[in-house]
Amino acid sequence: MTAGPLDVHRVSRDSLRDIAAGRASEADLRLLGAAQRSQLLLVLRALLEHDDKAVRRGRHAGVLSGRTAWSLLCTAEERSPEAVEAVLADPTVMAWALRLLRRVGGTAEGPASAAPLWADLGQFHALAAAAALRAGVPGVLRVPAHRGMIWLPGAGMAGPVARRRWSEAEIRVDRKGAVAVGELAEVRLPASRLLASEAPGWRPLRAVRGFAPTGDGAAGPGPWLDTVSPYRDFTRYPRSPDRSGDERLRVWEARLAGAYALLDRECPAEAVALRTLVRALVPRSFRGARGALVASASSLDAFGAVTLSLPSDETQTAAVLVHESRHQQLNALLGLVSLVHAPEKEKEKEKEGEGEGEEKEGEGGEDGGEPKAQRLYYAPWRSDPRPVHGLIHGLFAFAGVGRFWHAHRRHVTGPEARRADFEFAVLREQLQEAVTALLPGENLTGAGELFVGEIADLVATWQDDEVAAGPAALARDYCTLRRAVWRARHLEVPAPVTNRLAEAWMAGAAAPALPPAELRPRPDLIRLDTYGPLARVRLSAPDTFDRRRLREDRDGEPALRAGYAAVAGDTERAAAAYAEWAAQDPGDPEAWIGAVLAQPEHARGTGAALLLDRPEAVAGVRRAVAAAGGDVPAPAELAQWLGGAGS
Repeated sequence: MTAGPLDVHRVSRDSLRDIAAGRASEADLRLLGAAQRSQLLLVLRALLEHDDKAVRRGRHAGVLSGRTAWSLLCTAEERSPEAVEAVLADPTVMAWALRLLRRVGGTAEGPASAAPLWADLGQFHALAAAAALRAGVPGVLRVPAHRGMIWLPGAGMAGPVARRRWSEAEIRVDRKGAVAVGELAEVRLPASRLLASEAPGWRPLRAVRGFAPTGDGAAGPGPWLDTVSPYRDFTRYPRSPDRSGDERLRVWEARLAGAYALLDRECPAEAVALRTLVRALVPRSFRGARGALVASASSLDAFGAVTLSLPSDETQTAAVLVHESRHQQLNALLGLVSLVHAPEKEKEKEKEGEGEGEEKEGEGGEDGGEPKAQRLYYAPWRSDPRPVHGLIHGLFAFAGVGRFWHAHRRHVTGPEARRADFEFAVLREQLQEAVTALLPGENLTGAGELFVGEIADLVATWQDDEVAAGPAALARDYCTLRRAVWRARHLEVPAPVTNRLAEAWMAGAAAPALPPAELRPRPDLIRLDTYGPLARVRLSAPDTFDRRRLREDRDGEPALRAGYAAVAGDTERAAAAYAEWAAQDPGDPEAWIGAVLAQPEHARGTGAALLLDRPEAVAGVRRAVAAAGGDVPAPAELAQWLGGAGS
């Protein structure tokens, strides 16, 4: 907090290699954290200068100058630097500060604040109050109260001390502790050493209990469960504290403790990164989840925080945490090293996941000059086209998850081993496809080529690993299905070409050669994946799979019945269900793509390869034939004809 010589954070070439390969040292990880801390201090300083100008101009009446809060923070740091660090290490402090800086600078992006500006600015005093309480520095500060609750960053929430949606309250700190006073009530805050304990009117950040000790026998620090901080949400703020019961939070603690212990045993490098970088875990609901999907996210605005829905078991929890800790590493690294040429830099701040197999990254934008359409890629774990930054984010995150499953399969047997084999086989193929798309390097800087090259080298070492036949076949079909469905949704053969092809078909002529397809993103066609979740259930809980399949066979929609039959290897029932699905929705290529994959490879027709490799061409010509008034051909028949052109 005090003035001193400026330090410069640099990432060496060796460190860049190590981070990319998943072998980052603790020094590398600390460097990433230190760079983020420096960014936070710069943002706080910029906010202080804005607040000073606003106060001098007579704005934000009723709120003390941020200079008062800054002075108290400096005093607290002189007495107890660790007290200030405990406050600034709360990831929601960065979330508050960055969003507020964009707000006051007129460049607001992302979620809009529901707080009046005076209240957003007034949280500067909440930081100072929290640091003063921890350091034992006397002081009196006026702070904002949201629905009567007062935020003490790095500690918790006090109240309610007022009734109104927004009001001012006062925190008085002395050598004995602190008291929060509002128009309704006052709350005595616990002493600094007891801030993690609940007390009347006090809701602390909940330290996750039950973590395994570190290598030297000392208790590991672990993260906390944040169900209270007003800035814990990546999409809207401020948020009131959740009302999660103690029993529900104990379930979270047990699952998290088991996941951390599992990583310590089986994937120690990922465990070290997780423990070093992830400070707060924010439980969220995912009511729409099916097939044990998990909603998880990291945000550039909140380094060190991960939000996630409750995973089904400790193994899935470990995979999700590895995924998000990789996003944390890359978010911090991209502040120090450019991996992509400037025209592809990202604007969107959130990196959000939808299950273990699907995640969302930010969109790209231009950095000046004339707008230029950026190249979009197929990201095998995504249902929408991605810019290069998004593909790199997914590549790095899923390389970590792939390494986890690669290690985990050596430690388990039975259904858990089949599940691990499937996950590993899927990611091995998807990652290979991603590095193949990226490594021509047209959008990558030299550092970016080195970074992706290290991941490519790691993935190459996995290609000859043996995987059990059943999981391997399901993984192969799953990857093929995702790729083909993506092409059918987002690629399109130009209309003049499909019209000529339709005319040739109706005239009984030979098929002209197929040109390359063009990208036409159709986010409206995307729907939740079902094949992957069904495959996971079949492998890890076959009895559960069979019970659910019986229920769906009685009452389910054709698409779901087809998926169950295909995953089970029941080709006869799968064919019937896919046919019913195609009859209900003749324009949906996923039905006939699935029908091809449900057949054994030796039984697939001669047009099967083109149906899977160029489904957008088959779909486009069928639409053109229908538009011209012809009899719409069966997909397999049309694919066989199109394949005769040697395409």
